[in-house]
Amino acid sequence: MVKDNEILRIRDELERNPKGMTIEDVSQKLSMNRGTAAKYLNLLVVSGQAEMRTLGPAKLFSISQRVPLSQMLSVWTDLILILDADLFIQQVNDALLSYFQLDRNQLMGVQLTHSPLSQYFTDEHLDTLKSALDGEEKIFEEEIEIHGKIHSFRIKVLPLVFDQGGKGIGTILIDITGIKAYQNDLESKVKERTDLLNETNVELERRIREYKKIEKALVESEEKYRALVDNITEVIFTINDHGVITYISPAITPICGFLPNELLGRPIADFVLSEDLVSFTKGLDKSQSGNISPFEFRIVAKDGGLRWVHASGKPVEHPGAPDGYQGMITDIHEQKRAEDTLRRANKQIVLLNSITRHDILNGITKLLAYLDITKRQTKDAKLLELLDKEKEITNTIQRQITFTRDYQNIGIRPPQWKDLNTSIRDAATEVNLGKITLSVTVDKTKIFADDLIEKVFCNLMENSVQHGGKVTAITFSSKKKGKVLVLTCEDNGIGIAKEEKELIFEHSRGGRINYGLFFAREVLAITGLTIKETGTAGSGARFEITVPEEMFKGA
Repeated sequence: MVKDNEILRIRDELERNPKGMTIEDVSQKLSMNRGTAAKYLNLLVVSGQAEMRTLGPAKLFSISQRVPLSQMLSVWTDLILILDADLFIQQVNDALLSYFQLDRNQLMGVQLTHSPLSQYFTDEHLDTLKSALDGEEKIFEEEIEIHGKIHSFRIKVLPLVFDQGGKGIGTILIDITGIKAYQNDLESKVKERTDLLNETNVELERRIREYKKIEKALVESEEKYRALVDNITEVIFTINDHGVITYISPAITPICGFLPNELLGRPIADFVLSEDLVSFTKGLDKSQSGNISPFEFRIVAKDGGLRWVHASGKPVEHPGAPDGYQGMITDIHEQKRAEDTLRRANKQIVLLNSITRHDILNGITKLLAYLDITKRQTKDAKLLELLDKEKEITNTIQRQITFTRDYQNIGIRPPQWKDLNTSIRDAATEVNLGKITLSVTVDKTKIFADDLIEKVFCNLMENSVQHGGKVTAITFSSKKKGKVLVLTCEDNGIGIAKEEKELIFEHSRGGRINYGLFFAREVLAITGLTIKETGTAGSGARFEITVPEEMFKGA
């Protein structure tokens, strides 16, 4: 317990000093023995919670940044359950919660044998799970009754090691109920046909021989496509040795809009973005030469849009020569977009943190300077004057710290599809509009934006209230221009001078700190949206937000 408390203190201190701390810094800051500080810092590095870099003879330690496990698991369609060595549930994905109709709070931190899932796990299952702690991986099939209906699963039990070094168990449940039903139906039909043939006389022997030929062909066909059926949730495809599509599963339609029969007989390269043809060809060549590894590319959908996918597979070989290629295509478009959004969000957060820290340090420097002057003063009037200045600086620092507290979640949660009308009207409830009328005409439009988009609309309205003069009306409207959507916010106030149009988006102007519009621009940039001021001075302010293609729908 003492070790955990000390490690937690060190982690908190590293988070407060993102530029890094030496062993000596930690030792002095926490009044800790230098050897003890070094030991715990190295434990954090080994467990992946901290990073170390050298700066001259010194070692600098800082907090490691990682994507949360729960976010990674959320993209899986199979059911995933992660347990620790004592069978306490550490993580589940959304697919499992939906399948068993459970709430995450019912499972997290609860021992499996005391959770709502316990009814589905026998003692034999629990023994299998525990064997994974010794490094033994197992795969087996099981039928489980869920809500009065029998489901078939292929269950994979995998040994895991957590960041802190502790052992764990990963359990993946793959629903094969449909495949089992197909197999049972096929076996039933085969049995019926066999029984019928057995009841016939010698006159039907010829038909029996023909049937056996058909039965053999069915077995060969089943072996050929068994691997594809096992992965039926993904897109299954085959091409011949000329790259022409000979089979593709219906799962392709939700991805690109084409029906399978619209793709059959056409070269697969026809649907690959021209810029990605080189990487696609290289990936296909590697797979056909035996290097079976996924490769990514973009496909052109029926409506002209682009979708990120990755493909994997292997060559189909018959005696004598290869006879094409069979593989699986997985839609990774949302994953790619989320990755790109996260990268941009992290960049914006680093920028905001840097600016905020800089401003706070400047304020503290001024405060210390005035305190030093105060000590040398002897007249009360001067002392009061200096104290007033100190209070002003302190208030500035307080506003800056409030900014970091209020907006520290920029980019933390994944972007979402936001209804414009709802978001704007929700934002308006946070602003004291007084007698100002608000008009919103954005139709049934949604945009893909950061979770703090309501703060953006709130800041735009507050800007009109505080700086627009005698504003009596604020209007939000949207219009599609070409492939982009332009969302407009305008008022009938005094407007913004031409020389100020770009400066209003800076974090400070004329010695005054003004985060509102700066924050709005940074939040919009996370998903590629841009903002500019296009109004005419004297006639009101007009802000135009440009939403790129694929970042809006319903307009």
